[in-house]
Amino acid sequence: MQLVKRFNVLLIEDNEGDFMLVEDYLNEIFDSVEITHCWLLEEALIALRKNEYDVVLLDLTLPDSKGKGSILEILSLAKDAPVIVLTGRADKQLAIDTLQLGVEDYLVKDEVNATVLQKSISYGIERNKFRLIISNSEKRFRSIIANSTDGFALIGANGNIQEISSFGKEIIGFNLAENDGFFRVEFLHPDHRTAVISTFSEVIKKPGKIKLLEFKYKIPNAGYRWLESTFYNLLEDPAVRAVVLNYRDITKRKTEEEERNILIEELLQTNADLKQFGYITSHNLRAPVTNLLSIVDLLESDKISDLKTKALVDAFKTASFQLNDTLNDLINVLVIREKKYLALHKISFQETVEKNIHNLRELLNTESISISTDFSAAPSIVFDPSYLESILINLFTNSIKFASPDRKLQISITSHKLGDDTILDFTDNGLGMNMKNVKDRIFGLYQRFHERPDSKGIGLYLIQSQVIALGGKITVDSEVDKGTTFSITFKNHQI
Repeated sequence: MQLVKRFNVLLIEDNEGDFMLVEDYLNEIFDSVEITHCWLLEEALIALRKNEYDVVLLDLTLPDSKGKGSILEILSLAKDAPVIVLTGRADKQLAIDTLQLGVEDYLVKDEVNATVLQKSISYGIERNKFRLIISNSEKRFRSIIANSTDGFALIGANGNIQEISSFGKEIIGFNLAENDGFFRVEFLHPDHRTAVISTFSEVIKKPGKIKLLEFKYKIPNAGYRWLESTFYNLLEDPAVRAVVLNYRDITKRKTEEEERNILIEELLQTNADLKQFGYITSHNLRAPVTNLLSIVDLLESDKISDLKTKALVDAFKTASFQLNDTLNDLINVLVIREKKYLALHKISFQETVEKNIHNLRELLNTESISISTDFSAAPSIVFDPSYLESILINLFTNSIKFASPDRKLQISITSHKLGDDTILDFTDNGLGMNMKNVKDRIFGLYQRFHERPDSKGIGLYLIQSQVIALGGKITVDSEVDKGTTFSITFKNHQI
């Protein structure tokens, strides 16, 4: 049987008869073998420094060295070559000792023949390959650990630290010798001490158990830091036999979270205060405003002869009506913001538009307005009916308010699908807007873009609030003296 075509063997043997016998075995095993014969250990060490071999066959009894000393020196220079001991001593304990040092096999010369030697060399090469794979894997693992920004530690069941990575020491300013091989329990924050100890106790009771925990640990001369840690029980894994602790410093993240939570609490409180202020204002103003309007109705300015008094009364009426409108706007905004449970129904676009046209017939039923619709691509949506009616009323009244005096007002309303969403396009050929100037303010409260006395600047704000309340969005495309298109995206709600 042949193992490989060309094989390089270093044979360290001081007995010429034994050398010739082994040489015959090797020539029998291999088609092509190159044997380097060394009589002394010193010669072998020189040869190993200069050359590489596929296998090293070592006699333990040499003129310049005996026993384990020869093995250690040869192993230090053999690189990836397996070392097989050939000896005349059938010593069981010596065989065990040499194998523990790292040789691949221990052969007694009187028991060796070509077949035995072939198997020993073949098995030795394979075992050595496997050992190298494990060794390289361990080197890669340790390289990853050494270059990781996380901390790693191996902890025994009694809490002793078997090993800790360099960066792990750096994260917590840890000195293994100073701390007697244990993490300092007193360095755990008092609020977290029990949780950490309980977690470790829980983990070591169950092989393979993994637990994640965040806690504070006191760093020398730096106060407490937040650590995010993973405890992994590998106590029953022969290669580890420890609890693997992986941890990282998350102090910055926790500080930002705390600051964000404080800000959220402040915003929630501010929002609640503003909402309460709105309720109080709208409630407390409703009665006096109603009384004020009643008084205004009783004032007959056409019967007042004094022009100055008449002007003051007219101004008083105007201001009262404006105050009432503002109060109504405020109440509408509060209703939209507070309305948490919306009545979702399947709504027909065509029916809703026709209902709006009927309700606005005094404004829309003129020869100067043309309305066209096409809902064939998306005839309906699931939405709140009152919201949809309000949205369309505001869009209709906006188009009428800002119609061009130079042409007949044309309104086009269409719908179509975009994925799972439904798009409603409401287009007119009115005055239009300069989007570069107004795009950041278009849906703001009390934002007006045309000088019209009946423009309050709340309609678009209400539309956007109602659309957003149900997860949709609204966009605008407009050009001065060309017209405006509002595109509303309705989410696909299920009922």
